This record gives sequence, C-alpha cells and structure tokens, in this order.
Amino acid sequence: MNYQGLTGKVVTPGDCEYEWARQEYNKAINKFPCAIVYCYDPCDVAHAIQWSEKHGIELRLRSGRHNYEGYSTGTDKLVVDTTFMSNVKVNCGDDTVDVQAGTRLIHLYETLYNYGYTFPGGTCPTVAISGLVLGGGIGLSSRYLGLTADSLIEAQMVDAGGNCLTANHCCNSDLFWALRGAGGGNFGVVTSYKFHVRKVDKITLIQLEWRNNKPARFEFLQTWQEWLRNLDRRISAFGRIYKWGPLVNAFFYGTPEEAEQILGPLLEIPGITLKHIAYVDFIDAVKTIGRIYSTREAFKATGRFIHNQLTKRELETLIAIIDKSPAAASSFIGLYSLGGAVRDIGTDCTAFSYRQADYIMGISSSWEDEKAAPAHKAWVAAGFDYIYTISAGSFINFPYNELPNYNYAYYGEHLRKLQCIKQKYDPHNVFSFPQSI
Repeated sequence: MNYQGLTGKVVTPGDCEYEWARQEYNKAINKFPCAIVYCYDPCDVAHAIQWSEKHGIELRLRSGRHNYEGYSTGTDKLVVDTTFMSNVKVNCGDDTVDVQAGTRLIHLYETLYNYGYTFPGGTCPTVAISGLVLGGGIGLSSRYLGLTADSLIEAQMVDAGGNCLTANHCCNSDLFWALRGAGGGNFGVVTSYKFHVRKVDKITLIQLEWRNNKPARFEFLQTWQEWLRNLDRRISAFGRIYKWGPLVNAFFYGTPEEAEQILGPLLEIPGITLKHIAYVDFIDAVKTIGRIYSTREAFKATGRFIHNQLTKRELETLIAIIDKSPAAASSFIGLYSLGGAVRDIGTDCTAFSYRQADYIMGISSSWEDEKAAPAHKAWVAAGFDYIYTISAGSFINFPYNELPNYNYAYYGEHLRKLQCIKQKYDPHNVFSFPQSI
C-alpha cells in the first residue's frame, strides 16, 4: 500500500513497532489496522483524513486506547492516534489550562497540581483526556466540580474537510454543545481543549472495605441509595460489589472529621475490615486510586443510569447475579455517584442527557486465560440484561456492543439534535465506527 501523503509517525504492518502499536488497553480487542499514524499537530490529522478519503479507507480515532469495545481501532482501518499531542499549558492568570488531545490523565493531574489546581477528571491514570471529556466524563470530583465536560471552555477540531474549527459558546456553538457528551469520534478529530480549573491543596481520601463479608453486600446496596439522596456535594464515591463483599473509594473536599460524620451510614454497616480516611495532598489521592488499575487486561464491561430507588427484591437479584460471577477477584457490579454539581447544569445545556440520574451501575469482568473469556462475557451479558430492566439510558464512556437501540440509549432526547449536527459537520459520514451517530 502507498502511504505517501501521511505525515507524523506512520506505523505499518511491516514495522517492528506494529504489534505494540495496534494493541488496545483491553486485551480482548484484537484488531489489525492497515496503518497507525501518530499525529504531532493538526496538519498531520488533516493529512490522514485526506489520505483516507483518497484511498477509500475508513478512519478510526484514538487517544488513550481505552474504549471498552475497541471502537478506536479496526482491521484494515487507518488509526489516527493523538498520543504525541500531549502538551499542557497552565494559565494562572485566568485559572485555565490548555490540554492537547493525547494527554494522559496522570500527566494532567501532576502538571496542574504543581500550580495548585485540581481538575474533575477520571480515576484511571492512563486514560487520555479526549475520550473522557467527549463522553461527559465522571470521576471522584464530579459531585463537587461537575462532569469533566462541564469545565470545558473551548475545543479545537479538525473536520472532515481537514479544516481546523474552534468550538465554544460563541463560535460553532452547536458543535460545542455536542462535544460535551457526544463528541467521541462522531464529528471530527478534536486536537486540543481549554478548561477552567480550581485551586486545591489537600482533600480527604476515603477507602472502605468489607472483606469476606457477604452479608454486607445487601446492606451496602441498600444504604448506598439512601445515602446518596441528600449527600453533601463535596463527596463523590465509587463502590464495587464482589462475591466476597463491598468496597468504596471516595474523595471529600473537606476534613476527615467532617468525612466521618458524612460517612456515618456506611460506617455503621457491620464487619468493616478497612477504614482509611486520611487528609492528603490531592495528587497523592489521585495516585492511590490510580494504583487500582491494571496496566492492561482483557475484560468486558458496561454501565447504565439508575434514576430510582431499587426495591428489596431488585437488590437481592443483583446479589444473586454477583454470586454467579466467574471470578471472585475480578468480576463486580460497580456504582458511580452522580448528583450534586452534575445537576447544576440543565439537561439541555450539553449533549450529556442523564444529569438527573442518581448514579451509574456498571458490570465488569476480566480474565487472564483466553479460554475463560466466554464465561466472563456470558456473565456480563446476563447481568446487563437484568440491569437494563431497572435502569434508563447507557453511559457512552462505558459502551456495549450488544446494546439495543444504542443511539437512543446513549443520547436519549438529544439524539435528533445530534443527528442534525452530525449532518452539518460530517455530511458524508467520514467519522464512523460501530455505534457512531
């Protein structure tokens, strides 16, 4: 194949780097692109778009390789990778930061903390900013600082014609609306972002665990949904339910003494085996949670929005699902708190449709032996089928390739508007992938 016209760093199947370059974070994704082009600037991106059109080869857009279903790659596709676009510029004069699309979260967190700032990003350190923010973006600061997309002031995007566009409240405002919750790979290649950031020093890191305590699981689920109803917005929490018991990790923008009081209902659950409530530097809290994540693993996972209090029978069914899981250590149902600042912005103000949800419920299972994959995938599928019946809407950053009516599930009432914006900025569907708009 003739790769003339591609600029940046081009990796093809004959290169020694290709085997590494084609891999995703999810080891279960096994695709073979015709080439991966690592872009250094928007011109490289534009050249890749033009080359793909000339040769009739579809594009896939990639930043951190973390798409659950591997939609950022594809066999015989051209992968446009922004990894090397990773500059971060902090502007202390107006409390903003300019971030290029391939920037990994840990690099952004560390750079911001050096200037005394925090940022409502995610928890996995190797996720890139693009995939996070364009899907809305949740993390352990969401209830206090909002979604990642809520701090976005402006974005730069290369469109299907290779043109560089600015999107903000005044310029291409419809595109800016869409990029905050529905922009991942749908409208163009976003190359950089400007965010508002907040000053921070120390926060309270919370880690609770009920190891080898199966009875605590039901009580935790029941307490969780009651606890969230009037929860202090300064705290955000992610919980997990395993075969062996529950755990929770949280950030609180306040003191440990206040945190103890707020956590009261959870701390009253009998049999707690880990209670770590410590006042630490923000960056240390980020790194502690980041160590939970593997470098790479094979997994299947997805997530749905929960809007109502679940009944005793529904909670018991979730426990029964966990009891059937294929791995005690790597199969779980996850809970991701919403509310607080997430609800401060009107549902129509961004493309993120599910601001009124109480939390996200995910289901995930990972494996090491490829022979075990079918059992893990089957368990996730069965669990998802039940969770689907007690939820409304799916989280685009937790995509699922078996999702019925996926466009409506991801975007809800915003779907028609998003389809119009898609037609305006990408009329020939250059930016397409499984489950794209």
